[in-house]
Amino acid sequence: MTTIRIPALGLLAALFLSASVQAAVDGPALYKEHCAKCHAETGQADNWRGYLYFARNFSSPDWQKKMTDSNILEEINDGPRIMPSYQDSLNSEQKAAIIKVIRGFGEK
Repeated sequence: MTTIRIPALGLLAALFLSASVQAAVDGPALYKEHCAKCHAETGQADNWRGYLYFARNFSSPDWQKKMTDSNILEEINDGPRIMPSYQDSLNSEQKAAIIKVIRGFGEK
């Protein structure tokens, strides 16, 4: 029985750790912290900073069509125009979660 429990416990621990990592990445919270200042909580860039800095309107169907996820990731990494770069400050899971939020604005 011991040989069965040890692998089972290892599997259970791996599942728990995997769930913890996934739960730790909260896309809406990351978007609110890093993006909403300029792109607004609605993604429409309809706030004073959005207007001032000509921020992207993520709810625009044309913008959503022309931008691939790779294009969005590139902009997150490079920081176009006045936007800061998040190349080193966000990990790949965090960036993927933010892209998912941005894509959600196109579905509304």
